[in-house]
Amino acid sequence: MCGIVGCDWPDKALVKEMMRLIAHRGPDQNGEFVDDRIALGHQRLSIIDLSEKGRQPMSNEDGTTWIVFNGEIYNYKEIRERLGAQGHRFASQTDTEVIVHAYDEYGPECVHQFNGDFAFCIYDTKNKRLFLARDRLGIKPLFYYFNGKKFLFASEYKAFLAHPFERRINKTALSRYLTLRYNYGRETLLDGVSRVLPGEYLLYDLVTKQLVQKKYWEVTFSQSKITHAPEQHFVDGVRNLLQDGVVKRLMSDVPLGVYLSGGIDSGSIVALMHHAGVQDIKTFSVGFGYGEETDELRYAKALAERFGTDHHEFIVGPDLVKTLPQIVWHCDEPLADPALLPVYILSQHTKPKATVVLTGDGGDEVFAGYEQNKFLRLGAMPLPLRKLGAPLIKAMPQALLTTVFKYAAKLGTEGRKRAMSFLTKATPAEQYLEIVSIFNDVERAALVPGLKDIRKEVEQYYKNENAMLNQTLRLECQTLLPENMLHKSDRMTMAYGIEARVPFLDHRLVEFSETIPPSLKLKGFTEKYVIRKAVAHVLPKEILKRKKQRFYVPIDRWLANDLKPMTEELLSPAALRESGVFKTASVQQLREKYEHAPLFYARQLWTLLTFQLWHQKFIQGKA
Repeated sequence: MCGIVGCDWPDKALVKEMMRLIAHRGPDQNGEFVDDRIALGHQRLSIIDLSEKGRQPMSNEDGTTWIVFNGEIYNYKEIRERLGAQGHRFASQTDTEVIVHAYDEYGPECVHQFNGDFAFCIYDTKNKRLFLARDRLGIKPLFYYFNGKKFLFASEYKAFLAHPFERRINKTALSRYLTLRYNYGRETLLDGVSRVLPGEYLLYDLVTKQLVQKKYWEVTFSQSKITHAPEQHFVDGVRNLLQDGVVKRLMSDVPLGVYLSGGIDSGSIVALMHHAGVQDIKTFSVGFGYGEETDELRYAKALAERFGTDHHEFIVGPDLVKTLPQIVWHCDEPLADPALLPVYILSQHTKPKATVVLTGDGGDEVFAGYEQNKFLRLGAMPLPLRKLGAPLIKAMPQALLTTVFKYAAKLGTEGRKRAMSFLTKATPAEQYLEIVSIFNDVERAALVPGLKDIRKEVEQYYKNENAMLNQTLRLECQTLLPENMLHKSDRMTMAYGIEARVPFLDHRLVEFSETIPPSLKLKGFTEKYVIRKAVAHVLPKEILKRKKQRFYVPIDRWLANDLKPMTEELLSPAALRESGVFKTASVQQLREKYEHAPLFYARQLWTLLTFQLWHQKFIQGKA
């Protein structure tokens, strides 16, 4: 994993400053290339071929094609062999050089050759253009700034702060962020800055200043892709592809490990590594020390003992909240997912022991692991029948409600209201948003009047022939997965120069998952059914029987105690007036309501607190 930057004019000083701002992504080496048209910069985290021959920017034999690259190509040896047979000659053992020669051979369509996690920019001196590409699922980030005259790109958009431009908030992105706690799509919260979308490449003509965007791959979960075959066909296919995806991601010249939560996804990775004969597996887990309510360490420890791993546990103390400003800075685009904090501290402790980690990210989005999939199944019942359920939820004892949803008690009366409102919504898009929204339409309008309603954007995912479950999987694979889950994983590991790899997002496995009938992903109310069957030969029964649990971070406790001074400062009337985004009276009402439904309002306050920290750094330019 690395950091890449560049601009379409020869400015070495600017590129050096951009590199400095993202130096954490590649602490091992750095380099620049400048000619009369462009400037490229690279911060290297050395994983494959640790020698000087792996230094970037890197070129082909005659210096007509240059590249800066972030990521890994897991099938680079096979591609290299094919290219060698076609006359290409190589000076290093890197996958980077293979990309250069693949571009020389196949042009922009070279992306179809790669199995990997990548974001790169190629400078084609013959055609006087830049070619930028991001991997199929959006595992690696890539941003650009283009005002019609100047073009810049970078792995993290904080690098653009080295170049003067007016810093403004994108209101469409703000609406998405307040609704979902993350922002998806091309537009970022920093107006004028865009992201290369997953499965997309850009061609930028250095002479005409024309920018062309092309989608080369997309996950759709289309009904037409579903295959009718015996269940065992799908179980075997998932097992074989996941096993191969894990083995491919063991490619490394530096120590590697696994982030182990104790759930099915990360547990499967450890089990399949052990099954493949990997020795001395290092595993890393994190907890909060508040007992069973928040910690799953005992499950992780049981898996570590079962497979004889070199296991390391870390307890996150409440003093971790002091690092929130640093985390927001590293996060770049604001993300109000409190799980950022434990991943950040886990990476800090992991770095001395491993430079590469495998994670279970992607399993829930591709194989239906989230509770909203079950709720939407209930939402498919006739509306009159659903409306009968609203008074039942209102009258249901708290203890009984908690058996249905683990954190119902902490969500309080407001959580009940959301559940009752969900039952009365007419469309799947409205139901989905009522389940997952941090601020719903009414709450968002009270906070920032006039923002765009994102309901119509969500509705587009539910206007096709796909089964309900596959519509939701498509929505989350194109939004939640790249810009929340993978965003979190990339930024928090790269903050300490660690490369995260995600076997569940090997594109071959994702493409195969599109052929699986929805009933084999969510079977009744058993989530990830086909995954459970596929790894039944290697995982203990007690793990296979576990229901999906959200990774709970005790922000309700933190806001009441250790975060209280920071909250009072950043959400004070004076601070809110200075940023000028949120209505002061609405924020004050949220703070007053916090006592009655701590977890519900903690999620909202956390979202505002994260935004205020981001605004100070990226809009106001405060240290």
